[in-house]
Amino acid sequence: MTTGILTFHDGINYGAFCQVYSLYSYLRSQGLDVQVLNYKNPGFEERERQCFILPGNAELTARNMRKMALFEEAHSLLNMTPRLRSQEDLARHAFDAVVVGSDEVWNFSTELIGFDPVYFSHGVQAERLVSYAPSFGTVNAGDAIPDAVCEGIRRFSSISVRDANASRVVQGITGTAAPIVLDPTFLTDLSAQAVLPEEKDYILVYGFFTPPMVESIRAYARKTGKKTVALGYYREWCDVNRDIITPFEWLGYFMQSDCVVTTMFHGMIYSILNRKPFCMFMTDYRRNKVGTLLDDAGLAHAIAGEHDDPAAVLSGHFDYAAAYASIDAKRAFSRQYLAQALGLPL
Repeated sequence: MTTGILTFHDGINYGAFCQVYSLYSYLRSQGLDVQVLNYKNPGFEERERQCFILPGNAELTARNMRKMALFEEAHSLLNMTPRLRSQEDLARHAFDAVVVGSDEVWNFSTELIGFDPVYFSHGVQAERLVSYAPSFGTVNAGDAIPDAVCEGIRRFSSISVRDANASRVVQGITGTAAPIVLDPTFLTDLSAQAVLPEEKDYILVYGFFTPPMVESIRAYARKTGKKTVALGYYREWCDVNRDIITPFEWLGYFMQSDCVVTTMFHGMIYSILNRKPFCMFMTDYRRNKVGTLLDDAGLAHAIAGEHDDPAAVLSGHFDYAAAYASIDAKRAFSRQYLAQALGLPL
């Protein structure tokens, strides 16, 4: 069965790479002929370029270019179509099935991406349209939903989502709440491909932090005597910076960390996958995305507010035995959903 994946596949973003690579690897392990739709609308492409190519900052641009080269090498592991930039381009590539997701592909309100009907199936040529773990991000149930979104979602033969908010949004469109599945990073174990770092005994720092968060993280590091390692983004206030690394080196830093402080969805995910104590500083942007998994796994105590002390969170009890009782059941459900949606043997 020819199976396409439509998601945010080629951004310079570690979590985005891991989610598409995990889904791609899992579907291939099920015997499917998988190809990633190498789609990005021109506006998204240009706005993304402007985030990394900064005419007024040659040093940061050079660092970004080095990181982009590493991601280009990682993306070469994916079997991709030629670059597609329009619905007309998409129409020339037909599949038995196309899986849309995961990530915030259904968040039509972001300035970076813009409203793009393609992620809601417009222009996609497939006998089966399947969504797997998309999120609406900051779009809430009860918000005004564009007609093109509603029309596109009603075309799907199978719909699943990643969080409770997205399930409610779908219910408002179709009349039926969508089942909630795990992010695809839970479907494929990438640990064998991870590259472990030389550093040990460190607090992993991943995300974007306000001054009060920074001060509390530094205070915790002083209290514990551990160094801070900034991952993925340069942070001058950290002891060590590892912002120009491959996705597989990124995975290794999670595996070898003592604990994690993050504001990012996949920072939370890989803390859980590696059973690490973690502090998830909550932001309004990510509130809809992270709450469902943490509540279901009994890990909501890992959430902190901007002015909270991460020490109180990180010193708490992380009952991963109980968490994985929930996660393993949800993983089995997620795999069953994909099998049924794609017509695979159960």
